[in-house]
Amino acid sequence: MKALRIGFPHAAMISGVLGLVACGARTGLEAGPPKPPSPECVVDSDCPTFGDLCNPVKCVPNAPDAGTKPLGGTCEDQPKVDCNDNDPCTTDTCTPETGACAYKIATLDLDGDGYRGPIPGTIAGQPGSCGDDCDDTNAAAHPGGTEICDGVDNDCNGIIDDNATFVPVSGEVVVSSQGLQPASPGGLAWSGKVYASLYSGKSSGDRVFMSILNPGGDKVTPPGEQPFTFVNADSFAGPTTWVGDRFGVIWQDRRANNNYQIFFSLLGEDGAKKLADTQISFDEDGVVGAVNPSMAWNGTEFLVAWQLAPGGIYNLFGARVSVDGAPIGAPVALTNSDNGLGNESPSLTAGKDGVGVAWFVGDALSKTVSFQIFSTDLTKPTIPPMVLTDGTTNAVYPTVVWNKDRYIVAWADWSAKPRAIYATAIGPDGTMLVAPKAITNPGQFHSRWPFLKPLGDRLLLVYSDDRDDQNAGYEIYSRMIDNQLGPIGSEQRITKAPGDSLHPVASFGPDGNVGVLFRDDRLGEQDVWFARLACVAGGPPPP
Repeated sequence: MKALRIGFPHAAMISGVLGLVACGARTGLEAGPPKPPSPECVVDSDCPTFGDLCNPVKCVPNAPDAGTKPLGGTCEDQPKVDCNDNDPCTTDTCTPETGACAYKIATLDLDGDGYRGPIPGTIAGQPGSCGDDCDDTNAAAHPGGTEICDGVDNDCNGIIDDNATFVPVSGEVVVSSQGLQPASPGGLAWSGKVYASLYSGKSSGDRVFMSILNPGGDKVTPPGEQPFTFVNADSFAGPTTWVGDRFGVIWQDRRANNNYQIFFSLLGEDGAKKLADTQISFDEDGVVGAVNPSMAWNGTEFLVAWQLAPGGIYNLFGARVSVDGAPIGAPVALTNSDNGLGNESPSLTAGKDGVGVAWFVGDALSKTVSFQIFSTDLTKPTIPPMVLTDGTTNAVYPTVVWNKDRYIVAWADWSAKPRAIYATAIGPDGTMLVAPKAITNPGQFHSRWPFLKPLGDRLLLVYSDDRDDQNAGYEIYSRMIDNQLGPIGSEQRITKAPGDSLHPVASFGPDGNVGVLFRDDRLGEQDVWFARLACVAGGPPPP
């Protein structure tokens, strides 16, 4: 039997075959016409947005077209569900799972007095406001109320504590505990029963602390003094506000990527957090992060602003937060510096139909105060920036409030003559109603760190001043000014202790009293203290 021998083709044969292939000879494998593309859909559920019944979609069969279209169909949008009921006083939504419309009253009654606040950007009781409660943070304020001395516009006439004045009450109270120095105030707000005080202190690093205070400034126990942030957050307290049934709290915190970010939470009258810490800012500048937060309440939402230097120069950013603490949309840029100067220390307030923002612009050599009005959702400016100072002096740390029909902006000027608190009044359309003017009289000394409480037809100003240099430092002062920024009575000294009393934060309290939280070193260390002003109903201004 012969063995089967497998041989290899002769080299000449291989060469001939390759030559035929190289010359384009047919291989015998035909590619045929291109296959039609896969159909976009065969049934409705194949469409990417299928299931959203508010924006329905349908798989429409393709018409025969000589085989150029695939079998099956194409996803086509169907008419959307229109839930607009043409009622500005309702929030209209469509439920994607059912396609059903839902209508929710657009305004709130957080204080439970049976009267709803207005929608943002309107005046309570006016057409289109959808609510007539001028202060939905307090059940004692509503149409038809009786005006009493309580820090509230009881009868909704636009004036708080009609014709009342405020005088210092003796007996300051230290709030922060020993061992937390240096401590510094952040926010103070009155709920109708207690004050919530938030402040920064040292304890295994910088932390935010919270104390619930009674009307006299003493801690309510429980809860007593409690840490508000965890040990390693390196955090600093910001403003606090009461909205009718809860406190909103804002602060800066370096728990995320070693950069400061802005965080928000809700606090109950019992001192317990009602919301997990919620991060509001997310941008990073690689060096510091987001700092110097400011907060306001517009009747339905919290408004927040801060400074950040993503390009190496500080600019301002803003965000909205729902009453339940959920961020609304993404943060928005409020400024865009293109002159090499930073925008710092924002303050914001909700006005008639917009949001007023004040801040200072500058570097180590020059600082100016600016002001701008934005839409109620912060997405666009309604007026160009207004520069309120000429840049020849160091004007810093402005604050802004809405007072009945105008914005009042106040700031400290560290090098002007006099080195006083200055202020200006601006209308809702950006018209300057009162030119910048000094509203304190420090003589050859200094007034700094202004804090304003609007009263409708007048304002209460609280600030620090070192004119009484026999105490070798600053003291807390107050004075009343009218809407034209003229004085009502004299400046009143609140504190009388050696050392410095600085950075006052004020809140209306019980019986028209005004609580003041401030930093003080009378005991040799920087502590947080509490002082009071008493409301005098219908009395003449103090001499």
